Amino acid sequence: MTTAPRTEFPENFQARIRGHVQHRVGDGPLADVPPGLTVQVGTAIASMVLSWESEGQPVTITLAKAEFELYVANGAIEVQGMDATVA
Repeated sequence: MTTAPRTEFPENFQARIRGHVQHRVGDGPLADVPPGLTVQVGTAIASMVLSWESEGQPVTITLAKAEFELYVANGAIEVQGMDATVA
């Protein structure tokens, strides 16, 4: 199993979806996050909260922190406007 390096993120920042990113809708199936979006990201204890607007409605999803870090490491999510510290 490959894991991404641990990265320290600020409490709130922006990121751009560059590739294939998925999240689980409740207990249901995986859903894609549309590529090309710029999203607001908030950090929580073990997760990252991504939010954006779709057709004028707010959308909020949660990714496990390790999953978010893996998406960043493989280039599917590009963190913007910050210097992340790799631990």
